Amino acid sequence: MTAVLDAPTEAAPAPRPASRRGTRALVALLALGAVALLVLAGFRAAQESVSFEPVTPVFGGSAPAVTLPSYGVKGMYVIGYEHGETARISLPIANDGPLPVTVRSLDLGGGVAPLLLVREVTGLPLSLRPGEEGVVEVIAELANCRFFHEREVQNLTSFQIGVSLLGQERTRVVEYDRPIMVHSPMLVGCPDRRLDREANDRSDLVRVG
Repeated sequence: MTAVLDAPTEAAPAPRPASRRGTRALVALLALGAVALLVLAGFRAAQESVSFEPVTPVFGGSAPAVTLPSYGVKGMYVIGYEHGETARISLPIANDGPLPVTVRSLDLGGGVAPLLLVREVTGLPLSLRPGEEGVVEVIAELANCRFFHEREVQNLTSFQIGVSLLGQERTRVVEYDRPIMVHSPMLVGCPDRRLDREANDRSDLVRVG
């Protein structure tokens, strides 16, 4: 009988240890990614941190305006509607956030047919450091009463501003310290209103926007 001997098997080569240079590169890459995530999170947090104190408006112009401190929860500012007259509203805007911002635009609100129709805004752009205050002035005409019923009310509780922060454009809502109320006048006080009350009903237009 002839015995067949198996050839001796060769041992598998031992795995090579990872090079120190590759390990260091991986650690550095992971650390860089973590830092980038932290920077991005901080950047977004800074963008969201911008805030503004409630505004106490100052009224001027030819339109009558009064303050009713005991009306409602916070009181009320009331602008008397006299068609074609002008309301001059000074808005002291204070940067209550931790970063400098620039206010670039202002929207008083009221939809597409506001009783306070803005004709001019002065004081923009307004750059504010943290804790700093500046004034934007709005000149608005008492108009659009033909789209409202007699004694219908338009309440403004806030306005919207466009701001630049860290190179990004954002919008923020700024509250008034108390609402501003404008009454639509009686029929004789609105020369553009038609005698047919049904023809004046454009509440669908007023509520758009």
